[in-house]
Amino acid sequence: MSNGSWRDARSIADLGANMALWLEGRIPSWPGYDAQFGYEENNGARHLVPVLAAANRAGFVTTDSQPGTEGRGHDGALWRQRAYVSGYVRDRSPLMDRLLRLDRQGITVVRGRPRDPITLTDRDRRPHTTLGGFRLGRDFLTHEWNGIGRPALRELREHGTQIHLYDPEFGRDSRLWPALTGAIR
Repeated sequence: MSNGSWRDARSIADLGANMALWLEGRIPSWPGYDAQFGYEENNGARHLVPVLAAANRAGFVTTDSQPGTEGRGHDGALWRQRAYVSGYVRDRSPLMDRLLRLDRQGITVVRGRPRDPITLTDRDRRPHTTLGGFRLGRDFLTHEWNGIGRPALRELREHGTQIHLYDPEFGRDSRLWPALTGAIR
């Protein structure tokens, strides 16, 4: 079990335990994120904390997520988001298999980095935030996880698989999270 120290993390499971603590506000940050900045303050998604913390404790180390929303923003533009979560899971694990099968429930599942960009957020129907469409450097994991224990970084590199899950329908926030909850049980 993790003690909340990123440097002491030895495995993907330790990273997930620490990420759950961060999501719940029990530790101040994670290596790939702004220091002293909590999850719910960033994107108004406090309702996602329980499912994301549970996913992390189950072995799906989440690194990015957003709720599905649609509406006028502070700038008067129409903003639409797809419900989305991305992270790492140990390859060839039962959890990875269950996450990959979420496509049977209408969730789009992407394994690895997509070559073509996928719009996750648009502003007045123009892409604003996308997934993929560019190559990440060889040292991306080292940069994203700067400060974790070497054994955990090695396990991520050698046995971690990046998984992206999103609801294909903009604005809907009621499909992805129950499906993810079912997959982590």
